[in-house]
Amino acid sequence: MRNPTPILVSTNTNTNATFTSKADTNDIEEPHNFSPSPDFKWLCDELFVKLDQIQFRPKELNGSKPKYIEYYDIINNFIDIWRRTVGNDIYPALILTIPYRDRRMYNIKESKLIRIVCDYLKLPKNSETERRLMRWKHRADRNVRLSTFCVEEIKKRKGEPREKIKITIDKLNECLDNLVLERGYKGSKSQKISESETFKFCFENMTYVELKYFFDILLKDKIVGGLEHKFLNCWHPDAQDYLSVVSDLKIVSSKLWNPEFRLKYDDLTINIDHAFTPETAKRLTYSYDTIARRLKNDFFIEEKMDGERIQLHYMNYGAKLKFLSRRGLDYSYLYGDNRNNGAIGRYLNFHKDVKECILDGEMVTYDSVKNCILPFGLVKSSAMQSLSVSDIEPDGYHPLYMAFDLVYLNGSSLSTLPLHQRKNYLDKLLIPCPDFVEILPALHCNDSSLIKSSLEKAIELGSEGIILKRFDSQYLVAKRSDDWIKIKPEYLEQFGENMDLIVIGRDPGKKDSLMCGLILTGDNEPEEITSLDSNPTDTAESFLKPDKRKIISFCNIANGISQKEFRDIDRYTFGHWIKFDDELPPQDLFEFGTKHPIEWIYPEHSVVLEIKARSLETNESARIKYGTGSTLFGGYCRQIRYDKDWVSCFTYNEFMESRNLKNALVNYPDNKNLIGRKKRPKKRMFNSLTEIFENTKDAPDESNVIFRGLHFYVISDYIDETDGSRLSKSDLCNLVLEHNGKLVHNPISRIDILNRLRIISMKYTRETTSLIERGYDIIHPQWILDCISNRKLVRLLPSHCFNVSSSLMEVTKTRVDRYGDSYETSLTEKDFEILINRQVLKSESADKRITEGENHLKIPILLFCNRRFFIPETLPSTPIYELKSKVELYGGKLVNKISDCNVIVFTNTHTENRKEVMKKIRRALVCLDPNSMQVPVLPRIVDANWIDACISECVQVPEEDYPAV
Repeated sequence: MRNPTPILVSTNTNTNATFTSKADTNDIEEPHNFSPSPDFKWLCDELFVKLDQIQFRPKELNGSKPKYIEYYDIINNFIDIWRRTVGNDIYPALILTIPYRDRRMYNIKESKLIRIVCDYLKLPKNSETERRLMRWKHRADRNVRLSTFCVEEIKKRKGEPREKIKITIDKLNECLDNLVLERGYKGSKSQKISESETFKFCFENMTYVELKYFFDILLKDKIVGGLEHKFLNCWHPDAQDYLSVVSDLKIVSSKLWNPEFRLKYDDLTINIDHAFTPETAKRLTYSYDTIARRLKNDFFIEEKMDGERIQLHYMNYGAKLKFLSRRGLDYSYLYGDNRNNGAIGRYLNFHKDVKECILDGEMVTYDSVKNCILPFGLVKSSAMQSLSVSDIEPDGYHPLYMAFDLVYLNGSSLSTLPLHQRKNYLDKLLIPCPDFVEILPALHCNDSSLIKSSLEKAIELGSEGIILKRFDSQYLVAKRSDDWIKIKPEYLEQFGENMDLIVIGRDPGKKDSLMCGLILTGDNEPEEITSLDSNPTDTAESFLKPDKRKIISFCNIANGISQKEFRDIDRYTFGHWIKFDDELPPQDLFEFGTKHPIEWIYPEHSVVLEIKARSLETNESARIKYGTGSTLFGGYCRQIRYDKDWVSCFTYNEFMESRNLKNALVNYPDNKNLIGRKKRPKKRMFNSLTEIFENTKDAPDESNVIFRGLHFYVISDYIDETDGSRLSKSDLCNLVLEHNGKLVHNPISRIDILNRLRIISMKYTRETTSLIERGYDIIHPQWILDCISNRKLVRLLPSHCFNVSSSLMEVTKTRVDRYGDSYETSLTEKDFEILINRQVLKSESADKRITEGENHLKIPILLFCNRRFFIPETLPSTPIYELKSKVELYGGKLVNKISDCNVIVFTNTHTENRKEVMKKIRRALVCLDPNSMQVPVLPRIVDANWIDACISECVQVPEEDYPAV
């Protein structure tokens, strides 16, 4: 390594910053308060209440001053009184005014607070009051918080305490400190939170006003709304900027108490021992050429790591370390507070002249056996595991710190230096320790040619993607600029294309929930709307006329809409919302299920939203809640379509066509003509995988070798019981030969093939009777047809047994239910018709059986209807067979070509060679179209546990929670 000493004493003309170590010159006096702490009630009345009064004041009562001027007047007046009567230390009041910036963790959510209030009021569990509070958002106007409703319920049953202990600001902070200790104690879960002495003291001594804001503090709500920057700027002109650098209210208040003292440039940049908000990358979907031009065709390419963003503060030659997250949380207890301990600290090694520095990097989990990066969720658990032993076990997994930037060195911030220079310093000053502390490699590029190949390599390695960074970019604290761009591969969508839906209702609250609907025209009446007991003539007359439209409810959307977009929707629809309780929507225009919005709107006054969803939900709840009989799971809004009106948005007919087309493509991928549309030719995305898997695109069709190794003796023809159609004996023989079976002409003489012999007949002929007397089992010809239909050998069912031994018959009966339906093979229309003709449901015990099985509708038989599974069979075994059975049982489709799938599943039997198989799969996936310059679209790769989780939850759960690692 070259001697880096000149770097440590040089001066860069671009930054006015020398890299020589400097002493701490912060001789600023600590602030102090000369008076006792004021009451919490005074803080509420003097600040919180006055700000709320302006915020919720009707427009017609607005004064002569703009609202923002009135906000400043109230805050300035409060701060002036505090300085004159209390002192210069604002911290005790600051952490109550901006509680979401306070680092104390109470672990109290809305539902927990509601339960605390109900326990305090001695109300039974699931009481009407509790249910009403749980639905508080339905009754809340905008910017109204849960605390208001909780205090209303307390007012109904409890009066304000007459003899009480005044709670000062310091006393409240002491109570909150005690609450943190109580909530952190392991045994606290066995005791109700409402029985805590801290809560009892606060409930019994606080007024209604104090309780309201006390609840807001516990929930870490924004008490002063969006006025944080106003409050901080009124206290000190540099407070807001300094907070974005240090992320700690205590540091801000202890240093910035004198408005006449202004921070220097060095104070408003990155500083040692102080957490800062790191720079983050933008995600762009432009072509590679466009992205390269934005980066001036001069940039670095780095791998995007699947870990946690961590900044390392190295102080006093390693005597003190700090590992801080992007939110300022200190994880030094895990990774090490000095160079002699921790999962990472003991492996840190810098050049001897580095006294202090700050690294920006990613903490990931590394598996030393598989030689791969494990998912993000294992980072902290791997660190805890490594702390339990003195040395990292060679066969275990452990944290790995990947440094990619040096932003501070020996008393000087390097944020204004160009990226290439910072990386140069990092390479020379940090001495990597393989598998524990490493420098993230970066590739210097000058055009877009390497973007594609780098992304392909990242996919092959199973990485999240790549990061592109401009060669000469500065480090921008707490910013997201075009200098850093991330590119991640797009995954195949789980549900359809985008849909433009009309908004027909809303549940107003802190965050509106918008109900959207599909357009129903006269030629696409949904089955759910037509009564099953109506006459055909009545049904025909009740159809809507072609020129008349109706809207049926489909889904509720709240995600993906920003606050600005909510405000835009409010302005666009202002004055047109109608309360559902005041006026019912016309039935000839709207069709709702059991779920009604609180407010509804006529479509001509509404807006159209472009909606995307994870999957389609068709369970019992969805069937009754919405008029369409189904809804969207994981739906979110991509944009507001002001260019469309309700007449031109998505229709029910288009929705059903899309749904049917997907099901048809899943079940009949080779069909050329579906629903009147020609199937578009699929782009060849992947190269041949013959050398990788046995079941590849160039492998022979296994359906043609079903009967390989079996010998058949066919005695009779086959006659269909339902329609009387016939297959002659020669036809059956031809089917056997076509599927690689062999024919014998004298079964008695072939003792050598007895275990592989199948005698086929459905008639009692002289020959059949003779074979039965000799002890042979006779199989029904239906078994041959079922094997061909299922494209595999199916196990014998009672319907396949023409005349077999009693022991074999008992075995076959275990493979069907009480109705004769197989647990393993697919039910065809013909089989279903046979079951109906048997009139099973009309038997004497039918009502009892239906009652016992009333939960059958909850079984998601179409759970995987939009999925095409590819399962690498490197280790054929029973678990793989069971996995395939589950896939088919719940509507999934198994494919033999990796290019036809949209999900790849690894079974638990792939543990030993999973890494090698995974590597080959990813290598195959990156064989992209050479002419494409867009981000590739890939199938998901999941562990087999994902299938079980989907079945258990009755919905397709997120694939990223079940990585195949």
